[in-house]
Amino acid sequence: MPEYHFADAHCHLESCPEGLLPHILHITSGYSDQSNQKNAKIAEENENAWLCAGIAPQEAMKHKEIKIKLAEWEEGIEKLPKLVAIGEIGLDFHWAKTEEERFLQHECFISQLALAERLGLPVVIHSRDAEEKCLEILRNFNIPYMLHCFSGKAEAALGAANHKGIVSIPPLRNKERRKFIQGLPIEKLVAESDAPYIGKTPSDTMESIKMIAEIKGMDEDAVRKQTLLNTLSFFKIK
Repeated sequence: MPEYHFADAHCHLESCPEGLLPHILHITSGYSDQSNQKNAKIAEENENAWLCAGIAPQEAMKHKEIKIKLAEWEEGIEKLPKLVAIGEIGLDFHWAKTEEERFLQHECFISQLALAERLGLPVVIHSRDAEEKCLEILRNFNIPYMLHCFSGKAEAALGAANHKGIVSIPPLRNKERRKFIQGLPIEKLVAESDAPYIGKTPSDTMESIKMIAEIKGMDEDAVRKQTLLNTLSFFKIK
């Protein structure tokens, strides 16, 4: 295995013009059928990139024939190279304004959780304005999960960590995030850039690592190493 300096637990390399960084572990994430394919190609061509593939809630709510689409998409996901998780998947009630849109998101979420359980893979969760609902659903499945860019309440983050969850920290500060970083053991945290949507490039993961170190009163190098180990362990990368 290559010697990694740190891990970016969640980025979108197909949209990052600068591409990959040497000696960094990249977990690149799809959110639609097309982006899954693009990220799979990047992962296959680069030793230091691994793939999450799934249909995000913002994409799911666009398709009224979601069950028919999912059968095709999920068959394709199973065949993708270097697949280490199903994601990003979940619920996003910020964008879903109607009951129909929420229903379509829910149908897609449940189907992909079942896919992950069948494949023995963890899941990467996108939950915006729907954190509690996502966690309620996850408790019905025997699946490890990563709360990507989690922006919910500290109590929810702590509850997830006591279940099967870990929490991914983006380079974005707020009071609630500070609270759950303080409250969670370092073994339950990973760092991400979410590049290019929050951080501009995967290198911005170091800002997340610095933030964790500052809030927890830890040495930055220790946080860098531990979040790398946590990422490798969660995604079962050897």
